[in-house]
Amino acid sequence: MKKHNHIRDLEKEKLRLRVQQLELEKQIRLDWNDLKKSLSPKTFIANKLNEAAQSKPEGSLLSGLINYGMSYLGQKFSEKAGRGLESVIKKGIDKLSGKLNSGI
Repeated sequence: MKKHNHIRDLEKEKLRLRVQQLELEKQIRLDWNDLKKSLSPKTFIANKLNEAAQSKPEGSLLSGLINYGMSYLGQKFSEKAGRGLESVIKKGIDKLSGKLNSGI
């Protein structure tokens, strides 16, 4: 702290220090509010979801679920198509055997 010779200089310095103190207190309050907000469960979950959405490694949970769902749908579709094809072939064979039996 510098040496002051006049009361007016002391009062100015006191006022300057008080302003600095208020600014620092305001910054502490803002930092504290930011910290509380960043550590809240809502913000934590939102941040984790954003990270998961932005980084998509090949072995991620999301891609695994998509692959599993697509393979499940493919399997169900092929089973249904197989049953449909089987019934068409069976009808064709029955029709052909009916024509062969009536021709003999």
